[in-house]
Amino acid sequence: MIFFVPAYDLSTQANLTIAKLIITSNCVTLFEKKATKQELILALCKADVPLFAMSHGVPDALKAQNGEVALSKNDVHLLGERQIYAFACHTAAELGKDAANKGSIWWGYSDTISCAIDLPALSSVFTDIFTFIRDNFETATSPEDRQTMLEELKKKCEAAQDEVDRIDSEIEIPEIMEVYRTLRHIWDRLRIWIPNAQQPEHHPQVSSPSLPWGN
Repeated sequence: MIFFVPAYDLSTQANLTIAKLIITSNCVTLFEKKATKQELILALCKADVPLFAMSHGVPDALKAQNGEVALSKNDVHLLGERQIYAFACHTAAELGKDAANKGSIWWGYSDTISCAIDLPALSSVFTDIFTFIRDNFETATSPEDRQTMLEELKKKCEAAQDEVDRIDSEIEIPEIMEVYRTLRHIWDRLRIWIPNAQQPEHHPQVSSPSLPWGN
């Protein structure tokens, strides 16, 4: 698996903290200054393995270090038939559909998402959720598998909110509402584009603003 995680502001630094805790020994790690378009394209061409990205995004692009473009619609042919998970705002709006049209399966987000909070007390809360995503998104190859995963992800995020409440009762968590929003957005704004689809898959109970063509 390729891990692509720039780190140049508070949000991306928080992503990097999580990513370092969930990588495995056989991962290709493109972190911080190595999280560039050039390095990513080289890694994509070398190995047909899933891509796990945590970064900023816009509807038509995934961002690299310092806000440069990492992937745009002109690059999606390089993805082939691999699975991609992108914890980044907006990429399910256009980029994910473009990637799916070239054969990929793109797990991305339909709107703005709140970032994880870089607080040691919350480390296990977020690493548990993103480890679950890491271990399951590439093997969820049927609509039934993906819906099962989405339901389990929702349950994990809701259980994590209870854990956050417990932690907050012991040590006051700054920006706790941001933590709640992040845990909601992780499953609620997640959209999955598969080849030849006219609309992305999602959890049946989503309530957040969605793509222009609706839920």
